[in-house]
Amino acid sequence: MEIKNHFNASKLWTKNYIFMLLSNLFIYLAFYMLTPTLPAYAKLCGGNNLEASLVVSTFSITSLLVRLFIGNIMDRIEIKPLLLLGALILAGSTLSYIWLPIDAIILVRVIQGIGWGLASTGAAAIFSNIVPKEKRGEGMGYYSLSMIISMALSPMVAIVIMNLYSFKNIVLISITLVGIGIIFLSQVKSTIKISSTSNTISKCSLKDSFEKKAALPSLLCFFLVITLCGIMSYIMLYGQELKISSIWIYFIGFVAMILITRPLVGKIFDEKGHAVVILPGSICLIIGLITLSYANSILMLILSSLFYGLGYGAVQPSLQAWAVNRSPSNRQGAANGTFLSSMDLSYTLGSILLSFIAEHKSYAIMYRFSAIFIILLLLIYSYYVFIDNSAEPEIIEEKLS
Repeated sequence: MEIKNHFNASKLWTKNYIFMLLSNLFIYLAFYMLTPTLPAYAKLCGGNNLEASLVVSTFSITSLLVRLFIGNIMDRIEIKPLLLLGALILAGSTLSYIWLPIDAIILVRVIQGIGWGLASTGAAAIFSNIVPKEKRGEGMGYYSLSMIISMALSPMVAIVIMNLYSFKNIVLISITLVGIGIIFLSQVKSTIKISSTSNTISKCSLKDSFEKKAALPSLLCFFLVITLCGIMSYIMLYGQELKISSIWIYFIGFVAMILITRPLVGKIFDEKGHAVVILPGSICLIIGLITLSYANSILMLILSSLFYGLGYGAVQPSLQAWAVNRSPSNRQGAANGTFLSSMDLSYTLGSILLSFIAEHKSYAIMYRFSAIFIILLLLIYSYYVFIDNSAEPEIIEEKLS
């Protein structure tokens, strides 16, 4: 089977790339409106800390399972319809939250995880197809930027809306944003053409869905996203612990730093490699988490967000671009599926672990503890770059430069 790209081989800013950025932005805006507010809404409905964490973890489990198999399938069939189906499931399941009790919400989150697995993995696969390899760092960087902007803006707006109005308003806005994303997606032309239709879907296995070349970046991303889970899922509850109602201010510094540095970071990645981006970015993440754990004022919240925003904006897109670059060209869907699956697994385990720590200690201790995972990321990555002699040629070149 032959898969052909039908795009300018060297041009990044095509119409398809721009429409995909806009579609991705709005769908992620819709998704991240639920991330900090749904656990808080679960507690308002009478749920405890465990049920609030299950709202996060059950969603991540099904999303993870979908990614494990769909990445390999997306290397063989048309991607866009799967992305569209995922967006529709996301919107329909979100609508049901208006009238469901906490137990039913947890069950619906299982279904929503399927939709999110399809939508997010499909978007990653499309971007991998349309971005030229020589501009992979920059192109995937802007793709990640659309996610990170959503990650920063949506929770901020959602927390304000929930404080002033109700969770119902968040649901309606989220569905509207998905609809806008679908409109932009409809303007994207087919990303691949399969020249041989026979055997397009052969028997898929877990082994086929896992891309071993993407394993190391995915492991490092697993550690990174545990810390992100703590911020995205529990910062509204942390604000209640601190008695700071304007905890949403945290996301202003977060997104501002990413917007300022992201274009530069992508170009540095393409020119110098990932080491000069990931190493200082990891240090910024540790500083941001420790500062957040000791926050007792708006100033400290903003300072924390600046460091964490700089670090996350540097590390996460670089890990994803690295995972795709070191994988075979016909396995980019599987590489993205492997990478994004690590994020889902991280959310699944991280939400339960961090919730347990917060319940028995405090959210401040939880954030302090989560910094350990960035230290692990830094140690494993440093070993790979500076000590492991089996590193691939691009790392050897970085060592010599």
